[in-house]
Amino acid sequence: MSKAVVCTGAEPTRDDGIHFKGEWQDDEDVTDVIVADWVTEIKRQAFQGCKGLTNLSFLKDSAVTTVGYGAFWNSRVTSLHGVEGVRKIGFAAFTHCKDLRTIEGLGCEEMGDCCFAYCTLLKSMKGWPASMTVIPVGCFWNCTGMATVGCDLSHVTSIEVHPEHGHAFAGCTSLLPPSLSAPGSDPAAVLAFLKEMASNEREAARNAALAAEQDAERAEQAEQDAERAARAAEDSLLAELDAEDAAKKAGKKKKKKKKKASGKQGKAGQGEEADDWRTAFQRYEQSDMMRGVDERKRQRNLKEAARIMAAHEQKIAARSLPPSLDPPPAAPPAAPNALEETTEDIEAQIAALGLDLAPLPAPDELAETAEDIDAQIAALGPPPDFPPAPPPAAAPDAFLESLLAAPPPPAPPQSLKETVAELHVSVFGADPPPGASLLAVVEKLEAEFGYVGTGTVGERINNVRLQF
Repeated sequence: MSKAVVCTGAEPTRDDGIHFKGEWQDDEDVTDVIVADWVTEIKRQAFQGCKGLTNLSFLKDSAVTTVGYGAFWNSRVTSLHGVEGVRKIGFAAFTHCKDLRTIEGLGCEEMGDCCFAYCTLLKSMKGWPASMTVIPVGCFWNCTGMATVGCDLSHVTSIEVHPEHGHAFAGCTSLLPPSLSAPGSDPAAVLAFLKEMASNEREAARNAALAAEQDAERAEQAEQDAERAARAAEDSLLAELDAEDAAKKAGKKKKKKKKKASGKQGKAGQGEEADDWRTAFQRYEQSDMMRGVDERKRQRNLKEAARIMAAHEQKIAARSLPPSLDPPPAAPPAAPNALEETTEDIEAQIAALGLDLAPLPAPDELAETAEDIDAQIAALGPPPDFPPAPPPAAAPDAFLESLLAAPPPPAPPQSLKETVAELHVSVFGADPPPGASLLAVVEKLEAEFGYVGTGTVGERINNVRLQF
């Protein structure tokens, strides 16, 4: 569970008359703290032991001037910034903040002992206030991740020393050599080393800034050179285009002069030009005539070839074919339709059939009743005798014999129970005991033959049958 709280600067309470209890002390659910803009002091032990606290935010124009004793001791605060107005930080205010990495904008005038002790991820002293000329006892004890000074220490005059645990940078193994990081080292030597390191860092920073500036200048110069080269290429291209235009104009002038010169000689050469034109036309006519002659020759050759092919086919048709290759006799022509369209033809056909038919009544004399229809049928007389339909062909004797000789359908297969019962009767001469299971009867048969079967019931029954 995460929880964001607003620090109101409430007074700590006494738990047992001696120890104080902060506003949110030891509440591990607190992850974010926002310091209200009217708060001037974060009381002692306000967020001590809040191991889930990572974000500490001071509102713009914060009025906080004091951070009390152990206010964030053993919390997970990652950075400290926006605290330019803080003038006092109490004893062990940020001790054991093992995730604290940066400190920026401190304006302290007073700082208690062990303020940032055991902040193992703190990278540097960046943000150290210019008003602090003395580094308090144990201020950066065992800050093993601190590798650079990160600030100007020229105004610092001394480092306080604890009689048992040594100077304020004891245990800073990444910042100091072993001879100076030991608790018993000379604090003056430590301060001198740190000032020299800070000076070297400033020089390196100046050199890096100068190098960056030079790189920027070189990049700008390269950009200008590239721009000049592009302009030169553009000018060269424009010059080439201008030269090409001038050449075109000169060519046009030459053509005009040549045309004028040819115009003066035109009249003198008109006769020759006419003769040349006439000769070309005659050649064209001659070529056209030759094309017509070639086409007529091709048509004549095609006609001759068609005549030769027709004569050849006639010769082949006149030859007698062998008997085996004689074409089959042509089918007799179909009989013309006996029925004709005219009434006279129909009456003649009926008379030829020899039928004595009474004339049909007129259409208006036909009756619609059943008696009239019967009378008309009787008047027509009996129908002519048509030959009877031939009897259906009898089935071949061989087919009847095959039907008679067909085997009867196979009997349905025995079930496993019937098969076992049949085996039991064959072996023991009696039916299986009533109520006996199929498996019990199979095991009895196997025991009779002296073996113990394996597999499915069907496989064991087949094995018994083979034994039998």
